[in-house]
Amino acid sequence: MLINTYRAPTELFIDGEVIFSREGTTQGDPLAMPMYAIATIPLIRRLPASVTQMWYADDAAALGTVGELRNWWDNLTNLGPGFGYFANSTKTWLITKDYCLSRATAAFADTNVNVTSSGRPYLGAPLGSSDFTTAFVREKVDLWSNELKTLSEIATTQPHAAYAAFTHGFYSKWSHLSRIVPNLGSQFQPLENILRTVFIPTITGRPPPNDTDRDIFALPTRFGGLGLSNPAKQCDLQFSASHSISKPLIESILLKNPEYSFGCMDAQLSAKSAVKQLRREQSTLAAEEIKQRLTPANTRTLDLASERGASNWLTSLPISEFGFSLHKGAFVDALCLRYGWTPGGTPILCDCGANFSVEHVLSCPRGGFPSIRHNEIRDITADLLTEICHDVSVEPDLQPLTGETLAHRTANISDGARLDVSMKWFWGGRQEKTFLDVRVFNPHAPSNKNSSIANCYKKHENEKKRAYEQQIRDVEHSTFTPIVLSATGGMAKQSTTFYKRLASRLAEKWEQTYCSTLYWLRARLSFSLLRSAIQCIRGARSSRGHAVKSSPIDLISSEASLHS
Repeated sequence: MLINTYRAPTELFIDGEVIFSREGTTQGDPLAMPMYAIATIPLIRRLPASVTQMWYADDAAALGTVGELRNWWDNLTNLGPGFGYFANSTKTWLITKDYCLSRATAAFADTNVNVTSSGRPYLGAPLGSSDFTTAFVREKVDLWSNELKTLSEIATTQPHAAYAAFTHGFYSKWSHLSRIVPNLGSQFQPLENILRTVFIPTITGRPPPNDTDRDIFALPTRFGGLGLSNPAKQCDLQFSASHSISKPLIESILLKNPEYSFGCMDAQLSAKSAVKQLRREQSTLAAEEIKQRLTPANTRTLDLASERGASNWLTSLPISEFGFSLHKGAFVDALCLRYGWTPGGTPILCDCGANFSVEHVLSCPRGGFPSIRHNEIRDITADLLTEICHDVSVEPDLQPLTGETLAHRTANISDGARLDVSMKWFWGGRQEKTFLDVRVFNPHAPSNKNSSIANCYKKHENEKKRAYEQQIRDVEHSTFTPIVLSATGGMAKQSTTFYKRLASRLAEKWEQTYCSTLYWLRARLSFSLLRSAIQCIRGARSSRGHAVKSSPIDLISSEASLHS
């Protein structure tokens, strides 16, 4: 593969001209790092074994006495050019203890190597005295604090983009330092202060959170949070996790093992699994502890936000091209829906005359918004089914009953009965037909809010089955799948199974991975439900109710001499 990639010089296109790159690897090539590492192994093995070496691409480091390091440096500068490695002495630093500083300076006097007893950054980490480490961290925290304030300014107009920038990239700036420097809690407190008093109020449109709300926001999104963890609290956990994962590799380096053994790799994989399990347990305990402080209504709201599928709109990057971007008002409304807050700028009364509340407007039929929400899910599902199934039909009619008796009293026996979607070749063979009927229910409605979330799904699934399943099985000789989703983004068990099957078939058809296809499908459903819920809050329900009274268009055009 490397021969095929670098058989000919790489073409670089600059201002309409083509420049051939005949040296080095192509930027962004995933094979560049492994190839470079393999190419440096012969050089590393030729260097003195008396020192402990650590290489990361072309960044070389060694640990030993002053004499051993001078011998290693001489060999590196002499042998390196033969392997295409040219050490730059002016960018090289020797870090030593205070009592060795004069001896080290004398030993490297005839080179341009810099010598210090204070410290220097190495691969993004402070290496040296405690005073240097403290100053290094303080400088970084000051820099990140100013950047976080700038990100907060951006959030005033683009809260969705600012939130995504923070969770997908900005937070990793100090998480890296947390993994390599211990006991940073007090030094990271300024970052938490800005998060709590500036950034979070900007993206939520609310005052700074109290302790309970701040703890909720720190939870991962799958537990109903926002993934905005407290850097002052998380740093010690990240350092211990990093230490346990890297411990086998550190021991291997100190033993000067020439290869990364399978035993070391297995030990690291086991440590990673243990860390992931510990984080899941800690998040679960944290969520349960928070629920002890909440009212029953707020506990239910957090449970709804914790459902699978309820947070896909938060974890997706806000790319407008894919329909995954929310404007500032929609993002704030989405957070209000997620946490049961009352959105700002809403009227006192709904257009139907009832008191305006989120609980009411998600179900109010005035304006047809619940029907639009239902039809969005129906149409998305039908469009995707056309990719993999035959004979896909929207709102197919059922055959009228001609004497058949249905067991359930609530079965739909009307002649005009119809369902939402039908198709062939989904669950079984090419000629096996499946009917779907969609229901998107409001979990905050009076008929649902006193039941557990699981019982709500079960109730709505059973209602659909009692209405249609026997008729479809006995009369249509087909199968029936109820599609039941919550307006907050969750879905019932049979719906979960259906969409997993749909994602699997689509992945096979499009030659994509199952996981990426399922994530994409969940994101589409999540944004559809979210936008429909926001429309229920912000949409104009009133209608003038008058037909347009006018003369025929052709008469108006003729008499008024309308023309282009």
